[in-house]
Amino acid sequence: MTDPAVFYNQEDLWMRATEKYYAAVQPVEPYYVMWQPPGSKTAEFILMLPFTPKDRQVMIGWIAAMCDPANYGRLLAYKFPKEERVLGPQQVETKIDQDGFLSGQLSLWNQQGSRVIRGNTLVIPIDNSLLYVQPIYLQAEAAAYPELRLVALMHGDNLSYAGTFDKALQGLLTQEGKAPSPLPAQRFEGEKVISRELIRQAKQAFENYLRLQGERRFGDAAKELARLQEALDELAKQTE
Repeated sequence: MTDPAVFYNQEDLWMRATEKYYAAVQPVEPYYVMWQPPGSKTAEFILMLPFTPKDRQVMIGWIAAMCDPANYGRLLAYKFPKEERVLGPQQVETKIDQDGFLSGQLSLWNQQGSRVIRGNTLVIPIDNSLLYVQPIYLQAEAAAYPELRLVALMHGDNLSYAGTFDKALQGLLTQEGKAPSPLPAQRFEGEKVISRELIRQAKQAFENYLRLQGERRFGDAAKELARLQEALDELAKQTE
């Protein structure tokens, strides 16, 4: 910043963009992508990092460290016009959370016995646009490793999600994100959607209830019975 007024107001103070990783908000770590610079016929291997203005979440620019031999160590800074609204990584996650069907499914997955893990949100420059990618994992308490269950993509204001990157990209390109592919662990019967995750939760709650009753832990058993009732009520809504 060379203008005194701009410096005083900290208008162009760049900060590392933030993202939700697991359940906490943290600064984005630099990540590697293949990127084709404007005017170039080949893609290059770069290390990039998006930035936002201080105390804001929109993207103001990004910095790339070139990694190919010809340009190794060269740094490029791309600055977006202030009058344009460019989504930052955390704003993309907010868009995901605001999707009614997707947020409901994530809440169901994040119940007893499993937890949802939000992976790194990647901002990938493609020509004159940006593609946002976030993997979403599900890890059971007894599992050693999380399992990739969902990939969410955003381009502009269009959101698409599916069990794999290819299917999510297909939904983004062919349906503009307005009718995403069915999520994993679901089956369709006509226009009715029955969640296998809900069935699993109901079965687990009932088994826990029987076990706790036998152990004379009646308070904990009552909680499992309430969880069973909630799962059954949700299943009843989906099959109406």
